[in-house]
Amino acid sequence: MAITVADAKLYLRVDGEDEDELIQKLLDVADSYLTNAITDYSALYESNEKFQAQADLLTMVLVSEQFNNRDGRNDSRRDFSVVIRSMINQLQYFTAGDSS
Repeated sequence: MAITVADAKLYLRVDGEDEDELIQKLLDVADSYLTNAITDYSALYESNEKFQAQADLLTMVLVSEQFNNRDGRNDSRRDFSVVIRSMINQLQYFTAGDSS
């Protein structure tokens, strides 16, 4: 996983170290989720820079979603947003020859 806690904290606009352990867990969960949701995720991630860039952004978005909605007050959201689902679909159907 190329995303570090420091990268995630910058994306989340988090200062200090109080949330570091939680952010690391969220990064681990996002990585596990993508590994299971996308066929050949690890191989594509290691071999294709475009795939890696998209996957890194999606990891940040997933971490942000979980970090910002961790209190459970927003019970109306039972599924990921259309943007997240679209990004997952793009990676699922990614081929090594994709130029997008």
